[in-house]
Amino acid sequence: MRKQILLGTTALMVGAIAVPNIAAAEEEPLRLDVRGYKNEFFGIGNPDDSAGTDYGNTNLFNDGEIHFRGETKLDNGLTVGVQVELEAFQSGDQIDESYAYIQGDFGKVVAGNENLANYNTFWGVTAPSVGVPINSGWITVFVPAVPGGDFGSAGTFRKPLLTTNLDVGNDENAISYYSPRFAGFQFTGGFAPAVADTGSGQSAYANEDTQYYNAFGVGLNFSNSFNGIDLGFAAGYNQGTADDTREAAGADDFQQVKVGASIGFAGFTVAGSYANEIEGKTNAANTVSSEGQAYDVGASYSTGPWGASVTYFHGEQEDNIATGGDDEATAVVGAVSYALGPGITTSFSLMYGELEDEGGASADATVGILGIAISF
Repeated sequence: MRKQILLGTTALMVGAIAVPNIAAAEEEPLRLDVRGYKNEFFGIGNPDDSAGTDYGNTNLFNDGEIHFRGETKLDNGLTVGVQVELEAFQSGDQIDESYAYIQGDFGKVVAGNENLANYNTFWGVTAPSVGVPINSGWITVFVPAVPGGDFGSAGTFRKPLLTTNLDVGNDENAISYYSPRFAGFQFTGGFAPAVADTGSGQSAYANEDTQYYNAFGVGLNFSNSFNGIDLGFAAGYNQGTADDTREAAGADDFQQVKVGASIGFAGFTVAGSYANEIEGKTNAANTVSSEGQAYDVGASYSTGPWGASVTYFHGEQEDNIATGGDDEATAVVGAVSYALGPGITTSFSLMYGELEDEGGASADATVGILGIAISF
């Protein structure tokens, strides 16, 4: 199946390139626009952990990206585009996503450092939040990490401990296909030759002695409206092959499944999602695993510039294989938002979050968080 997916997406790309009259129309050369976003969040809370650490009561978090993107329509009707995303703060992964795409009646093919297609089409069916997004690793921004637990950001391997939107990696060098939408349905597929341990990478070659490889993902999503009711659904399956070192230590190929649904009416949206990493990714010695599951549920309401939401998230994963129990992360957040103008939204979130290591160490916090999100 992996081979079929790779050959299918490659054939689409080659077929698109082989179409005659590929030269761009002189009057519409590809030019880059500058877009992006900047978020600032200030929290006041009472962080605490089982070790008795003395924490301060305030927290300031910011993130953002600058996107350089552009596209042009060719004489033959194909659209060709490019996007490069620069982190708007000091980061070890300073260039985030970087990819090119070709789009036409056949669908869309994307190649470069980008999450697989079933990741990008899944966010619409996770629980809505107009404030702090707790289904994407943000719990660890406002709750202190527990020593010994696997509580880093959702990051490299999109862990079920912190999100339901699992992926084979994080912006791997990959190729993805998005089909045209038929009666609201869309099929997606993607392939990553190598799964890096540290996020984005340039090389498409995997070291099959030490690195997960030949990872692929397929997905199906639905989006349509009937008599004023908006319906959404998405499901995905991902798999990757364990390298020789991990296999010799007893590790299996990793497997992930995820499903979510949403319904919207009269300003209300209710949604929830579930994910299960059936076979987890492990370290080389096969002593630590990301096997686990997560779910979220929530509702939101919007009227004019105002929005409100309540969201709950719970995730867990195995971590140390020899130790009983799981690492767990739980959070609930209520939020209100107000749109000051196009692309500028303020919000206030009241969040309770708790992290617990399989060994019994824990941390929690109740935090009030004032934020501003600016997109440009």
